[in-house]
Order: sequence, then C-alpha cells, then structure tokens
Amino acid sequence: MLFDIKPKERKSDLYDFEKELEDLKKGLGNAPITLLTGVRRTGKTSLLKVALSELGYPYVYLDTRLSSNPTYRDFANIVKASLEDFISRNTPLRRKIVEKLRRVSGVSISLSPLSVDISWRGYKKFEFVEMFTALNKIGFDIGKPIIIAFDEAQELRKITWINFPRIFAYIYDNLEHVRLVLTGSEVGLLFKFIGIDSVESPLYGRYMHVVSTRRLSFEESVDFLEKGFRELGVSIPSRIIESAARAFGGVIGWLTLFGYNCYMNTDTCSENIDKIIKIAVEIAKQEIEKFLKSRRSERYHVLLKLLTTERSWSEIKSRLEDIENRTVNDKTLNDLLTTLLDLSIIEKTNNKYVIADPITRNAVRELLG
Repeated sequence: MLFDIKPKERKSDLYDFEKELEDLKKGLGNAPITLLTGVRRTGKTSLLKVALSELGYPYVYLDTRLSSNPTYRDFANIVKASLEDFISRNTPLRRKIVEKLRRVSGVSISLSPLSVDISWRGYKKFEFVEMFTALNKIGFDIGKPIIIAFDEAQELRKITWINFPRIFAYIYDNLEHVRLVLTGSEVGLLFKFIGIDSVESPLYGRYMHVVSTRRLSFEESVDFLEKGFRELGVSIPSRIIESAARAFGGVIGWLTLFGYNCYMNTDTCSENIDKIIKIAVEIAKQEIEKFLKSRRSERYHVLLKLLTTERSWSEIKSRLEDIENRTVNDKTLNDLLTTLLDLSIIEKTNNKYVIADPITRNAVRELLG
C-alpha cells in the first residue's frame, strides 16, 4: 500500500523510485561501502528495506538513532537487537550464524527463547571487529555477501569509544564478503564522520557508492496521491490533492501521512491538510528547538529567521550586521552556514541559501517569529 505509514518492504509499495532502487541494489551487490543519503522523510529506510528484500542477501540492520549522550549499554542494546533480528529472520542459516557468533568475544547466545547478550566489560568484552569477521565467514560459507546496514549512521559519531572509520576501512580492505550501507539524513555530518574529504581519515580515497533520495516534484506529488487513493478505492477531489501537493513540498513521508489520514477519515479529508501540516510543524519545531538548545551561538536564531526567505551570502551578512549593529567575521558566518548545511536544515542552490522544506519554514516562523 502506497499510504502505509510504516517503512515499505515490497517494491510494489514503493512509489516511482526505480532508478534509485536499481542504483542502490548495484551498490549493495558490488561496492564495499554504499552511502544512502537524503533529508528526513524522503524514503531512505523504505528504499533500503525494499532493496534488501529484492537482493535476498542476509543482512544485519542497526537502527543507530541514539540519545544525546549514549552509554555503553545503549549501544550494546542496539547490537543485541540487531543480532537477535538477524538470527530470527534467517532460520535456514540459524545454526551456522549462532556457531560463528558464539566465537565472538563478549557475545552470548541462548536459543530457547532466543536471546543475545553483549558484554562491554571485563576480560571477555565485546569486540566489534570480531563480529564483522564472523559475519564475513558466514558470507564465505554460503557464497553471498552479508550486508550490514547502519540507519542514520552519522549518529555513530556519539560513540566516542569506537573508531568506526578505522573499522570500516578494515572491512573495506579485508572482509570480502561484508558490504556496508550507511544511511544519513544529516548528509554533511555523515560525510565528515566517515572522512570522505579528509586526508587523515582511514577511508580517504576509497570508492564509496552514493545514492540519494529526493523530494517529489509537484506533478509527482499529485500522481503519488492520486495513485494511492485509487489503490484504496477512494475518490478525493483534485483541488484537495493539489492543495496537499503544494503544502508538503514533495516530502513523501508527509504526503503518505496525509493520504493515510484522508483514507481513514474521508469525510474530513480537506481538513486533514491543516491537521497534518500542524502535526508536521510541531515535529519540525521540536527538531529546531533541540538544535538551538545544543548550540551556544544566538546567531542561529537570527539566521534561521532570515533563511525562511532565499538569500545570497552577501545579503545574509549584510542583514546580520544590520541586526547586530557590528561587523560579522566572514569565517564565522561561513562556519554557521556550514553547520546548517551539514544538518540539512538549509540548502544552497545557485549560491543562495534557504530553508527548502516548507514545513520547517513554517516551524521556524512559529517558533522564532
């Protein structure tokens, strides 16, 4: 169902991302590391899950969204959940998987009921590289690659006691039957985390296959909604569909939520546009508030307000200096804008900066005035 609000797992439920899907499958099947990037709610997780399902390779899926200050236990729980899921999904390979993983330091596995325990302390503490080596051996035995998927991989930078780029470089160079896929909605942070452009990074100079999701055009948004309603046998007036297509800026996650709510409450469908916009804006406001609380500079408040309208670098600098009544250092402004770009809060097109997502623009206006 196109309007399924959970991540899609079947190609038939994935709207018109054929090119991106084939490109992702190509990367997963051949490249040691694939990066799947795109702003939030543009379908990265759905695209990844459909690709994994289509390929049929065994995979370990780690949802790495973490708290601000994750502990050893937090990350251990992520590894535990991912391995339990991996074992339970691969019944024909269960004996082989358990046999190999039980040899990994710090990993204990019980089968009745299935439970994986990860130890981070003592003599037999968990060794991440050993886990990847064990998975590589499984891949060798079955003649297929094992895919390791890190969803929202930029969050791994908070795990300061593990050098992930070094581990990923080791996998790249030595483990032929392991493929890595890293997804990221904060694209600049993901690239900095793995060190794509840093000569000091152990991954510098290595080929990585990059696939990006996208916002839908207005015409695609209308088509997506029309096909979704047709699939459900629901008739919605064109004016409502077109109004929703304009409101949600081509973000398929918001369009899906609107379509689902319309299907569940057909009589009040026109009201659902405002309802979903309100929900979306509240979520975006929470994300903006969280960002602002994590930053020392008050200038982010001003910049976000300015960038609800598209502006050039010189115009931003001029407006900021007028507001503060003092000169703003060029490097300081560049650093502030780079941070916003890295977090995918703003976009830069034709040397102009703007908060491209209309939902986020509305959130900033409501939050900051």
